[in-house]
Amino acid sequence: MSFATLNTNLFKAIAGDNGRLMLDLLLELDAFLDPAQLADEPTPLQVRVFLRDYLANSHLRLEIESGEAATTPQSPEHYVYYRLRDTGWIREELEIGYRYVVWMAQEGRRLLQFLRSMGAEHPSLGVVCLSVRSNLAEVVKDPANGSLIRKAADDMEGFLNRLRALVGNIREIHYVISGGDVSGSGNFNFYFEEYLGELFLPNIEKLALKGNPNLHASKIRKLVSDIRFSLERLEVCAKAYQRDDIANPSIETVEADLDRLSLAFDGIGPLFKKTQDYARRITRRMHERIKYTVHTPSNIGQQIEDLLDLIGRDDSIETLPSPVISEKLISESRLAKPKAKSVPAVATVRRQSKPLWEKRAYNQLKQEHIHFQRYDPDRVVSFIETNMGDRAQMTTDDLTIKTADDMMAALHLRLLAQGVSKTHALYPLLAEYSVTFDEHEWTQLEYMAGRRLIITRQAFSEISRND
Repeated sequence: MSFATLNTNLFKAIAGDNGRLMLDLLLELDAFLDPAQLADEPTPLQVRVFLRDYLANSHLRLEIESGEAATTPQSPEHYVYYRLRDTGWIREELEIGYRYVVWMAQEGRRLLQFLRSMGAEHPSLGVVCLSVRSNLAEVVKDPANGSLIRKAADDMEGFLNRLRALVGNIREIHYVISGGDVSGSGNFNFYFEEYLGELFLPNIEKLALKGNPNLHASKIRKLVSDIRFSLERLEVCAKAYQRDDIANPSIETVEADLDRLSLAFDGIGPLFKKTQDYARRITRRMHERIKYTVHTPSNIGQQIEDLLDLIGRDDSIETLPSPVISEKLISESRLAKPKAKSVPAVATVRRQSKPLWEKRAYNQLKQEHIHFQRYDPDRVVSFIETNMGDRAQMTTDDLTIKTADDMMAALHLRLLAQGVSKTHALYPLLAEYSVTFDEHEWTQLEYMAGRRLIITRQAFSEISRND
C-alpha cells in the first residue's frame, strides 16, 4: 500500500474517545464480512442488523456528532453504518436486480491486519548473532552452502528491526515512569508488568547475557571479509544461489547480501548501548519513586486536612498575602518522614572450625565402616567353608561367630535365603550353595534370631571345582 493512495479518512472512524471500541467492532465486522465464511455477499440491511445486535450485546454507546445529526438517521446502527461507509471502511454496490451488496474495503482490511500485528506478542530475542556467525562459518568451510548468506542477512536485518522496536518500547516506558501521561494502570503496575514482564525478562536479560553482539563482532566481520575478498568462494556461492532458486543469482547478488549483513550488524552496536542505558535509567527512576513511597506516611491525607483546618481558623490569614504562611502551620505537616538513623555496626562472632585432623579421622572411620558393610562374596565363602568343613550340609546352629566379619557374613548368608536379584554381588554364590529357611525349627545360635538356615553345598560345584 502506497502512502500516495492511502485513504486517510479511515482514521476518522477510529479516532476519539470511542476509537478502541470502534476497532473491536471493526474486527468483528471483518470476520462477519469474510468471503470464506459467507455463501453470498450480505445486503446493507443484514449488515445493519449485525451492527444493531453487536451494539446491544456490547452495551456500546456511540455519541452522534453534532455536525452529522441533521443528515444522519438517529438510530445507532444507521449512524455506525453510514459512518463506516463514508470513511471508506465498507463499500456497497448496486448489482443486477436492484440489489445492493456490502463488503469490507481492502485498504481497511490491511490496516486492521497491521494494527493487529502491533498488539501481537513477539517472541523474545534469541541468539541471532551466534546463528549468523555459525552460518557464515559454514559458508567459509564449504562454499557450496552459499545460500546461508541470504538467510544470515535476513536474520540480521530482522534482529536489527526488532532491536529498534525494543529501544522504542523502553523509551516509552521511561517517558511514562518519568511523569508522562499513560492510559490504564499506574506507574508501578506499568513498570512491573510492561517493563519487567514484557521487556526485561524475555529480551534485555537474555540479550545482555547470551546475545551480546560484542561477543561475535570481530568473528563476524572476519568471516564476511573471507567471503567478500575471495573470488572463488563468491563464484561457488553464486552457483549455490542458482541451485536454491534465489532470484538473480550472481556474484553481485552475493556481495549485496554481504553488504546488507554488514550494514545491519553495524547498526546493532548503538542500539544495544541504548538498551543498556535506558535500562539503567529506568531502574534508577523507579528506585527513586519506590524510596519516596516508602518514606511517605500513610496518614498524609489527614495531615493535609488538618493543615487546611488550621489555615481556615486563623483570622489573620485574610489580611496576609496568600503565599505568606507562618512556620507553625506547616512545620507539623511534613510530607516525608526524616531518614532513620543507621544501626551501628556490631562485630560478628566467627565460628571456630573443627581441627583438620578430627575431620580426617571422621572421614576415615566413615569410609572403613562403609567398606566393612559392603557385600563381599569371598568373606561369605570363607565363613561357610570354615564352619562346614568336609560336610555337605549344615545349619546355623553349627556356625561359630567370633569376629565382626563373621557376624557380617552370617547376616549376608541370611540375605541369600531371603533371595537376591541376578545383579546382586552375592548372586553367584547361589551356584555353589543352597541357603533355605527351616520352616519347623528356630535357630539356637546365640548371636542370631529367627528361623534356622539350612546351608547345602551344590553337587555340581565339586565337579566344576575339580575340573
